[in-house]
Amino acid sequence: MKRTERWLFNHQNKHRALALTCVTLVSTWLSSPVHAATEAQSSSQKPMNILMIAVDDLNHWVGNLNRNQQVKTPNIDALASKGMSFQRAYAPAAICNATRSAMMTGLRPSTSGVYSNGRDWRSVVGPHRSLPAFFKANGYKTLGGGKIFHKDSVARLEEWDYYYFQNKHPETFSLSTEEQAEVDARGPEKNNRYKIGKLPISELAGGDDVLNDYHVARWASAELSKTHEQPFFMSVGIFRPHLPWAVPKKYFEMYPEQSIELPPYKEDDLADLPKGKNKPAVEHTMILKEGGWKRAIRAYLASVTYADAQVGRVLEALENGPNKDNTMIVLWGDHGWHLGEKHRWRKFALWEEATRTPYIWVVPGVTTPNSATETPVDLQSIWQTMANISGLDAPNYVEGENLIPLLENANASWHTPALTTQGYKNHAVRYKQLRLIQYANGTEEFYDHSVDPYEWENLAGQPAKLAPYAADIAKMRNYLPTHNREWNEASKLYGGDPAYAKFKKTKMVDTND
Repeated sequence: MKRTERWLFNHQNKHRALALTCVTLVSTWLSSPVHAATEAQSSSQKPMNILMIAVDDLNHWVGNLNRNQQVKTPNIDALASKGMSFQRAYAPAAICNATRSAMMTGLRPSTSGVYSNGRDWRSVVGPHRSLPAFFKANGYKTLGGGKIFHKDSVARLEEWDYYYFQNKHPETFSLSTEEQAEVDARGPEKNNRYKIGKLPISELAGGDDVLNDYHVARWASAELSKTHEQPFFMSVGIFRPHLPWAVPKKYFEMYPEQSIELPPYKEDDLADLPKGKNKPAVEHTMILKEGGWKRAIRAYLASVTYADAQVGRVLEALENGPNKDNTMIVLWGDHGWHLGEKHRWRKFALWEEATRTPYIWVVPGVTTPNSATETPVDLQSIWQTMANISGLDAPNYVEGENLIPLLENANASWHTPALTTQGYKNHAVRYKQLRLIQYANGTEEFYDHSVDPYEWENLAGQPAKLAPYAADIAKMRNYLPTHNREWNEASKLYGGDPAYAKFKKTKMVDTND
């Protein structure tokens, strides 16, 4: 199928064609993982569709990661059983906007200067240089809904063929006349709203459709039930379990408070940390004082299971529709979430809990059911891998590794650490079973997960204990970013518009008409 080649940096295809005229290179290519993926792609009548599902604030407390068996995530677990689950996947950043901007622009936070939730990625990256724009330029129908970029209102409509704008507020949305009549028919309903510490929680009356995620899933399900003339790139953003932890009461009822298990923790866990990191978060202290630790975890788990239910509806529509056998699926959480570990809540840190997240790939002809790898990778790999599976070359500025070798073989040799950035010059490197954290002021933390899975003993500053790791530490330090840019410097390199320096309120227009 002939594709439209409009992408500025897609000039490398011609060099590939010339190289293939050499018999020796052809032989090498035929035995390579990239060839296997390309062969799977070319065996179809049209390029493989892409379904990308993003779940906001979803940490590694999901069933298939074997981290916390009290959680109920049957649909995510079922998806993992169909393909490759990365058991040690890490976000490019531990904050929503920075990590999503990194994945969707191809530029790590240290490259783009997008470190915070307030920085609009459009101030750094010019038009037509995002992940959906790349696939649109290569002949795909681009469809999006829910939270993909940090704010769906800044999705450039010229980069999407259709974007489902629905979320005016996490708990409100517009209903059709028929839907409103159905809600009214239920009679008066009351929501139980409260706070634990500073965490807003609501046990909502009504069904799944009282939240926007249901309607995003409904839209996606309808699209997946159709036959599309073009291959499609569909992005589905599920907002829960992001705060507020507001989901229907039935999900709270799945988790009786007395059954909730606290995560492993240590009272003096912070004693060996650098200054500024060695005090409990105020919020954690509040929650302990209120006796609300289990209740807060209960609310998070309820929100995770609600999100899982919406993911299930989308996957069921794909399974029962015409696109089942020719669609790759990628599911990710945008970063981790602390639930009291290291005496803190939320994200915004460089430890395991704030950075680790689910990452699942199901690719017909490439992945094997029930496969999993413990090799640490980061989500910056998404663009390179999608492009390679699709037989395309990612633009030459896109950062991240191609995961095809690991998708095909869980035990493939892999030497690239996972990198997470949290603010200017603050980085964590995850390699093998090791984590190195380096802060802007030069202080460090170092952990060996093979003996210390909860990061309770900081080995930095203990020369005798660090000595056996000298070679690995040198490699990890070499992987730290060589440049740490501010956004205005990056804007000059990547064609951004400084007028978008900060997020502005933008009128959302539904492009369905």
